[in-house]
Amino acid sequence: MQAGVVSGLRPLVRFLDSAESSWREIVMRRIATSTRFWLFALGVAIFSASMSSALAEEIKGIEWTPTVPGAAPALDAKWTTLALPLRWMAQEDASLQGVALRAKFTLTTAPDEAWAILLRHATDGGRISVNGRFIGAIRTPSPEHDVRWRRPHLLAIDPSLLVAGENIVLIQTSYRSGSHGLAGVEVGTLADMSLSYERQFFLSSTLTWIGATMAGLITLLFGVLWLRRPDRLLGLLTLASALWVFRSTYFLVESMPIQMRFWLGFVYYASSCGFATVMTLALMRLSGRRERRDELFSMGFIAVGLGLYVAAAQAATPYLDQYWIPGLIAMAGIAWAYALICRLRGKEAPNHSLLLAMAIALGAAVHDYLLTRGQLLGTTMLALHWAGPLLLVALATPLVDRFVRVLREAETARAELESRVREREQLLKRNYERLRESERLQAIAAERSRIMQDMHDGLGSQLLSSLMLVERGAVSNDQVAQILRESIDDMRLAIDAIAVEDAGLLSALGNLRFRMEPRMRAAGMELVWDARGLPEELDINPDAVLPILRIVQEALTNALKHSRARIVQVLIAIEKSGSGPDWVSLRVADNGRGITEERVGGRGLINMRNRAARISAFLKLDTVPGAGTVVGLRFRVEPSKEDGESASRVPPGGLNTEAVIERVRRQ
Repeated sequence: MQAGVVSGLRPLVRFLDSAESSWREIVMRRIATSTRFWLFALGVAIFSASMSSALAEEIKGIEWTPTVPGAAPALDAKWTTLALPLRWMAQEDASLQGVALRAKFTLTTAPDEAWAILLRHATDGGRISVNGRFIGAIRTPSPEHDVRWRRPHLLAIDPSLLVAGENIVLIQTSYRSGSHGLAGVEVGTLADMSLSYERQFFLSSTLTWIGATMAGLITLLFGVLWLRRPDRLLGLLTLASALWVFRSTYFLVESMPIQMRFWLGFVYYASSCGFATVMTLALMRLSGRRERRDELFSMGFIAVGLGLYVAAAQAATPYLDQYWIPGLIAMAGIAWAYALICRLRGKEAPNHSLLLAMAIALGAAVHDYLLTRGQLLGTTMLALHWAGPLLLVALATPLVDRFVRVLREAETARAELESRVREREQLLKRNYERLRESERLQAIAAERSRIMQDMHDGLGSQLLSSLMLVERGAVSNDQVAQILRESIDDMRLAIDAIAVEDAGLLSALGNLRFRMEPRMRAAGMELVWDARGLPEELDINPDAVLPILRIVQEALTNALKHSRARIVQVLIAIEKSGSGPDWVSLRVADNGRGITEERVGGRGLINMRNRAARISAFLKLDTVPGAGTVVGLRFRVEPSKEDGESASRVPPGGLNTEAVIERVRRQ
């Protein structure tokens, strides 16, 4: 049977294994898809950089002149020629300033289709005019508001505004303290500029949104796993993903009230430093290094930078960008180098994909640092927008793999545990059967002892006293016959009470009626037996059956010997109880001469009361001289013992009456 069960479970086990493998493949496929997506985004960036020059005319130089914010440049303004891309810094104590930027491009013929100008990177927006005609405005900083545009802007040019020869583009803008820039100014047909604008918008804005969304999903997924099962690496990944979401917020919020400028800057520096620190600690932990001083050094480095920013506000920004941010890159680079050395030496180290992703992220961080310092020309895209999420995915890959491995181990452990539980259940079942057998044997021994005691006190005592009278010659033959009949009745009564086939009280009472009715009829008495409305069986304790039978027998015998009644009635009824157990009421009544006072305290009535007390029943005797006697017995309906105990009331081999009598005589 066990072999059949095992063979039946094998398909289920194979199904679970295949399901787990399939689930693991799905997870790994998702991660691989995400990695391919970010690599595709990198390819798009390279492709867009190569295609922009083919689809548009890029303006290489620009002229600069300061103005009053919101005002046009003076006619006699002095213009300074500068190269694009253009980046400049403004001091913290400088108020809102204005500037006019003038660019020129040449057309061989006047176009007959719509043209457009694309500003890939214009941090402060501005009011744009072509040949002295206004074509559009991008929101600029004001005393109550600040802007920091990172998305590209596309403005259409009506072909009637363009002329053959030199055309002038004028950008009027304003700025306050901090870093500012203008780069990637292109002109061309509206169709060509639209394609370039879509690519640039995807790389500078959409890609940032996608990275923030992916980081948010990783935060939720692994955060829930970390809450269910706290793990250091899970916590680090969750924290790094949450920090990346905050860092992305800084780049996605481009227009804000002036009061938010400080807090957005704080979020940027805190999240950037926190992300670099967490990734550093994750690399060190995966490389087997878990030094407390590494964490303290990282926390101290974060505290120094953020404390400087809080203390000096925007005045500290140039120093943080120039020295503090490179320190973060260097710290992460040292951790990467340490992990790489551990990998090359065959020690505990991160996997190859994480090392590669970290190397790409370090390169992207260096690229962005040089870009913000104005040391890279020809590009405006921040590479960390796609390298950061790629690093998060690479860090999540070994954690997912470990999670799947833990699930498989848990499944194996659960199967082993279930097998052990089944073995323990079988052992407990065998022990329980032994215990039941032991209890059954104890019940048999107790039942034998009880029967022996009852026969010793009843039948044995009666036979012993009768034997003594016979030996003395004090009784006649008729009296001896009467004594033997009564002894046989007692013996049969005991047998009826303990017989397996008639274990119930009602069956035993029926046998008693069958024996007593002929004797009472021979004495001129009518036995009326009323047991209507009773269930088929009364659920009472088997130990109470014999005492009840003896009480009824004693009552009927007394009525037969002493009452001189014409009718003896036995009434059995059930008294229902609302909340507690039910009661059985048993009455034996006759219409004889009653019991005199000297007979009320007789030995038979005393025995009846003792038997009633032994089974916690209530016995009541009512008698009226010349009118009759009523013996009432009232006892509770109690649950019977277990089948094993109730079935053991009859000792094996039956009842040896002669052995019992001989034992009584020897006592």
